[in-house]
Amino acid sequence: MELHEFITDTARGAGEIILSHYGQINTQRAKEGRGDIVTEVDIESESYILSRIKEYFPDHSIVSEEAGKAGTPETGYTWYIDPLDGTRNYALGIPFFCVSIALAKDGIAEYGVIFDPLHNELFYAAKGQGAMMNNRPVRVSGETDLEDSVISISWLRSRTAYSKFASYIERISSNTSYFRRLGSAALISAYVAAGRIDAYMQGAINPWDIAAGTLLVKEAGGIVTDFAGRPIDLRKSYIDILAATPIIHEKIMLKVLEIKN
Repeated sequence: MELHEFITDTARGAGEIILSHYGQINTQRAKEGRGDIVTEVDIESESYILSRIKEYFPDHSIVSEEAGKAGTPETGYTWYIDPLDGTRNYALGIPFFCVSIALAKDGIAEYGVIFDPLHNELFYAAKGQGAMMNNRPVRVSGETDLEDSVISISWLRSRTAYSKFASYIERISSNTSYFRRLGSAALISAYVAAGRIDAYMQGAINPWDIAAGTLLVKEAGGIVTDFAGRPIDLRKSYIDILAATPIIHEKIMLKVLEIKN
């Protein structure tokens, strides 16, 4: 089985599991803190994905949201898995969630898929081959003006200082008030790649949340860095990410983060 077929089929299989339980959640429990939850569907979807990877790629390392790390993700090929990104949305019946799977080498994503089973939208990218949505090429938006930009900004209260992000919002607000906080980092990244959202900023995000999304945005013509303008390294425990159209990325770096590229 070719890798493209494997990763897309696996994402669709996990999506079928998620969709079959939608609106029927029986159990959920807290993880790291209040508001951070896991359901039985997260576990079932993850088990399915892990079993397929271990069958077809037993020598690869894995970093997964619920199961943690397996192997040596610091070097070589590593899978980054979020079996249900947007769990809180899912549990509440909010129709914005997805499956995210990426294969990286030495911390850089080379293959990625994000599947929204509710809307049957599958976003796929391979390094150097462009980005697709349901087998159609996608590109980041052509927006160049912050005043017309739709920007998703988010942070994790337990890991980042609110004052810092409040200052970012204040600076952006002088140019635009078109903010979105949608609750699924992976799907937001896919929307940036598809030109539906112009920029996405998040502090201290987990690598599995944005592994596939970083590749999608880059292959769709966007720019993805941390807040210092450095390339994303998925081997880090937590990552600050700015993913945007090229010109909007530059303007946010200069006007919001006050960093020159």
